[in-house]
Parts: sequence; structure tokens; C-alpha cells
Amino acid sequence: MQLRIYFNPAELSYVEPSANDIYIVIDAMRATTTMTVMFEQGAKQVLAAHTLEQALESGRKIPGRLLCGERHTQTPPGFDYGNSPAQFAQMDLANRELVLTTSNGTRALFACPEKSIRLAGCFYNGSAVTTRALSLARERQSNIAIVCAAEYGYFALEDSACAGYLAQELLRQYPKLTIHDSTYGAITIAENYPPDILRQKAQSSLDLLAIGHDQDLNYCLTKSQSTAVPMVTGIEAETDLLQLACLAPELVAPGTL
Repeated sequence: MQLRIYFNPAELSYVEPSANDIYIVIDAMRATTTMTVMFEQGAKQVLAAHTLEQALESGRKIPGRLLCGERHTQTPPGFDYGNSPAQFAQMDLANRELVLTTSNGTRALFACPEKSIRLAGCFYNGSAVTTRALSLARERQSNIAIVCAAEYGYFALEDSACAGYLAQELLRQYPKLTIHDSTYGAITIAENYPPDILRQKAQSSLDLLAIGHDQDLNYCLTKSQSTAVPMVTGIEAETDLLQLACLAPELVAPGTL
């Protein structure tokens, strides 16, 4: 079993990614953390939209869903909520369906092979998402790829550090994992940029602090506090949105958190 890390979704276009592999997509600040919190708060389904127009059109086709998202940290016109994990953590989302589109994270989900298993990973669900990825990889006899959402096409420090953290978790659980240069690089970043340093240095963190969203960072930079693992389950025929469901917490191997 092999592990590769892609620091930018665009890297997938230079290889032939296998649809049989397990993909962990990271947008630590904030999309994949937000998805995790949404499911913690009882969401029935999260649907990822590639564009603002796709999200708005889906809201017209299927009323009653909450439209959530951001562009350049701001909530777009016509949307119900932004992309704040701290805000969703205060909400009762039981049985609600939420449409989410973000500047980077949701687009990274679409960059992976269409038929592949895609998990939303972050610091917040680190142990749970790696446990799930290993279980699926063993079951399918496949490899694991970690895909960083990056920041508007550029390298993102926090995603890369999170990739290194998840790689460490995977190796802790399965030391026989074959790793490549990208994994060594990500682990080195994680070791040199722990969460308290990322809060001070990462551009995404500085952007959130500048608009008063410091509480979001408490979720984005906290390690392995959630057992929720968002997973792409299909594409909704009516809207072309990616459908995400949540792995039931009791299915995560005990003792891993």
C-alpha cells in the first residue's frame, strides 16, 4: 500500500490518478473542517458545488436546502451562511441538507477521479479520517492519496502541514505503508509548523484573523477531536452536485482517537 501527497489539485492533471485509490482532500481553513462540523451538528447531507452558479441553481431546483459558502472569505450574495465552522458548531442541523461551495476545498473534491472514494480530511478529524482511509484501502487493496486544496492555485502552508500530520497518523496506524518524497516533505512541514505557528504564519489564518474569525481557527487547528468523516457517496443527477454523507462515529475503530 502506497501513500502519495499532492500539494495542489492541479498536480493530478499531470498523472493518471487511479479511481480505485482512496483520496483524502484537505482544505483545513476551512471547507473540510466546516463539513466535519456540519455533520457533527446532525446534517443529513452536504452537497458540494463547483461554482456559485451551480449552488444557486440547485437552490432554485430544490428549495429548503441551506446555501453555504464563500469566495475570498466573504459570504456570496443570495447565500444563507458562509463557511464558518464556529458558526455551524452553534447550530442544530438535524436532518438538514446543506449546499457548500468554497474558493478551494469543494473544487479540490471535483479534481479527484469521478468514481473514486473521496474523504474530507482536516486536523479536526485527523485520526478518524486516516482510520477510515486505511480501512477502505485494505478492503479495496488500493493506495491512498492526500490532496491539498491549496490557496487559489498556490501552495498553502496549512494544508501541507495538515497533510504531514495525516501522513504521520497513517504511518502510526500502518507502519508498513510505502511513502514517497512528497510524504517526507509534508511531514517535515508538519514538524516545523505546528498549529500554534500556523496560526501566526499561514496566510489563510492571517486572512481569517483580519476579518474577526479567530474562533474558526480553534476548530481548524485542533487535532483529532471529531469522529465525523465526510465521504463523497455520488453525484446528484438533478443538480450535478457531489453528495457527501458521514461515516457513523461508531464505525470508527475504538481507541484510535
